Amino acid sequence: MGRKKGFDEKKIGKIISILAANPDGIWIRQIAKQTDYSPPTITHYVEGILAPLVEDTSLGTGKPLLRVVRLKPFVIEKLQEGKDIRQIMKILRLVGKIQ
Repeated sequence: MGRKKGFDEKKIGKIISILAANPDGIWIRQIAKQTDYSPPTITHYVEGILAPLVEDTSLGTGKPLLRVVRLKPFVIEKLQEGKDIRQIMKILRLVGKIQ
């Protein structure tokens, strides 16, 4: 049977809550440490399902040694308004289709 395909909503929730608690940005490794997930798992989520919600604020080009990510200001604002992650992602998809 194994694990289900796709992204786990519990992992998404944990990652988003840590990013929301650190609006100035946080290292991928620090997120991994706080969630007890591996850094490659965090990177997979940040580059995958969470890509429309986050900004990469790392210095330099190429593959940075210490990668810092944060939630986009729009996402933080919507979370403070009480919006759900699914609602925020739906809004971002609609805006992306319009542009």
